[in-house]
Amino acid sequence: MAMNVNDDNREQLGEGVIYKDVVPLGWRDIDREELEFSYLSVQDSNEEVLRFITTLDEFHVDGQDEPGNSSSLDLSRIEFKLNLLLDMVTQLVIRETSMPESMPITLGSAGIEWVSVAPPSEGALVELSLYLHHKFPRPFIVIGQVLSVKTIEGASGKYLIHLAYEAMSDVVQSGLEKLIFRQHRRSIAQSRRVSRAGDVDPK
Repeated sequence: MAMNVNDDNREQLGEGVIYKDVVPLGWRDIDREELEFSYLSVQDSNEEVLRFITTLDEFHVDGQDEPGNSSSLDLSRIEFKLNLLLDMVTQLVIRETSMPESMPITLGSAGIEWVSVAPPSEGALVELSLYLHHKFPRPFIVIGQVLSVKTIEGASGKYLIHLAYEAMSDVVQSGLEKLIFRQHRRSIAQSRRVSRAGDVDPK
């Protein structure tokens, strides 16, 4: 789900739209020396992850063919079989992988916030592993500084953590912004479908 950024988190999360979801998320403390050595490999990995997610997002054919014709039906059958194969492979990989716990996130172009019962320290340099697509169990890596850790009122033992990105290449930054915008458009489309369904006369 995505929505317009409000004034409270605009500075920390960035301009434009944000992406809200519940995804597997893991984090660990790192130091500046490690960051210098890992920068290039992390950026290369993130570029690949974003390309794969884009391919999966665009996999559903918006076909220009007329509904019901043989070409459209053939594409639908191929898509169904590939989706089934991908689901099976993904489930096998997840079984063999120690996936982190899923947590609520708000992802922006300049930062991220998430909810956790085990927060990092305020001011720490942290590496986040985010699994942003349920059919692609490979993490998108975010590195940044923890700006704040706040107790959530009414949520026993839970904290809201704000982190500002560091060490993100222009290519990865652009790819992340496109991913957030795609999710924003998808959220709007889903809202419109729900609204149309609610307008249907039950009689």
